Amino acid sequence: MRKIKNLRRNALTLGTIVLSFGFTTGIAAQTGQTKKTNVTTKKAEATKTSKLAAKQSSAKTSAAKSAVKTMVKPVSTVKENDQIIVSAAFARIRKEPDTAAETLQTATLGAVYTLLEQNNDWYKIAVSKSGAEESGWISKTIARNFTQAKRGEIYLSIIDKYASQTSLDFRTAAQVFDFTTAALKEVKDSKQRADLSFKRLVALSAALKKVSLDKQAENPYKDFLKANEKEIVYSEPSGEWLVRGEVFWELREKYEILPIAEEIAWKAAQNPVPGECEGYINCYLYMLRATDGEYLNFYPNGKYSRQALKNITNFLAPIVADSKEKTVYFSASDISDRADFNRYLTELRAIVSKLPHTEKSKALQQIRQIAEAHR
Repeated sequence: MRKIKNLRRNALTLGTIVLSFGFTTGIAAQTGQTKKTNVTTKKAEATKTSKLAAKQSSAKTSAAKSAVKTMVKPVSTVKENDQIIVSAAFARIRKEPDTAAETLQTATLGAVYTLLEQNNDWYKIAVSKSGAEESGWISKTIARNFTQAKRGEIYLSIIDKYASQTSLDFRTAAQVFDFTTAALKEVKDSKQRADLSFKRLVALSAALKKVSLDKQAENPYKDFLKANEKEIVYSEPSGEWLVRGEVFWELREKYEILPIAEEIAWKAAQNPVPGECEGYINCYLYMLRATDGEYLNFYPNGKYSRQALKNITNFLAPIVADSKEKTVYFSASDISDRADFNRYLTELRAIVSKLPHTEKSKALQQIRQIAEAHR
């Protein structure tokens, strides 16, 4: 009986052990499965993260490549006979399309070059250096496309950029003058020739204003004055070189049927007359007749007629003010000089009388007062 109880107790103990072992084994198995699941999950997440990182990296690489493509401006090909013209004085031609690149040479205003390639900002052109042909680059800000068929129009558009500038240095004004002179040899259209001829004289006048008395014996001033001596005159009292007035008036006459003729006449009227009158009335009357008086003679109803009339009244005012005392202005008693005096006054009176402006009455009164005071 005791033996049976012991067997039962041992069996119960063994069952407990077996049961306990089975429970422990189950937990271990479950824990192993959980660890396995966690590892698998972590691997999946790592793979996902890796793929996302790779995708982001690829996107960044593509963006970088795109940025590089944007930075590198494409070079376009050109036709065989395409040309460009330099639109700025003393333009630099560089070795590479970069403002910091080496300067191969300096181009003059209006120089024409064969075009090889171009991008958004630069022209690649054929240049000659030390007798050898090579290529260089010029910025599109100082050059433009050129065609022979439109050369007159292109020349004028380039020159107009400088014509509107009131103060050019000598070298620039001289280069504009030289370019305009050369352009006249190629342009056949009469309107374009008239415009070019006028702007040529304007550029000549601008260059002369920069030739000071102490520099006129030096180059490049000396050579410039010598080359244009037929069209210029020296005014000793003011110590300056001027375009001869008759050069302007002859140009006006040549193109008198064109609208630009009046602009030429007005420029001629503003062009100083060389010399100094030193109180001699005949001289002052001649100057007035040859400038504002001559403009009004041709254009009594012109664009600048009112201003020209005002110039006349302002010019005559001090002579009228001195009519009684005659301490500043005087007339000559010589017969020929008296004849000139009367002729100038007669012509001025006739010119002013034709004007449509009511202000002319003041000028007519001034002319009468001078005639009576110096008869």
